[in-house]
Amino acid sequence: MAEQSAGAHEQPDLSEDQAARFTNRFDIRRIIGGLFVLYGVILTITGAVGSEEVKNKAAGININIWTGLGMFVFGLLMIAWALARPVARVPPR
Repeated sequence: MAEQSAGAHEQPDLSEDQAARFTNRFDIRRIIGGLFVLYGVILTITGAVGSEEVKNKAAGININIWTGLGMFVFGLLMIAWALARPVARVPPR
């Protein structure tokens, strides 16, 4: 009976191709890049539609737009890095 219960908890074996795809899909660079892109878009929109008082609060500079654009570019660079140099090479089909 101990053998049956131990076998029930085993993980299914993944092929090398599936393991490589799973590893690349959840690469931390993609996750961080995606969050920076999302927050960059939100800040850029906030800076574009905000009131004039909020836009000029930081010495006349619309800090939301500039920070949002910086975050957006950084997020795209992180995603490009993850796509250009994946953690695990996926064999061609």
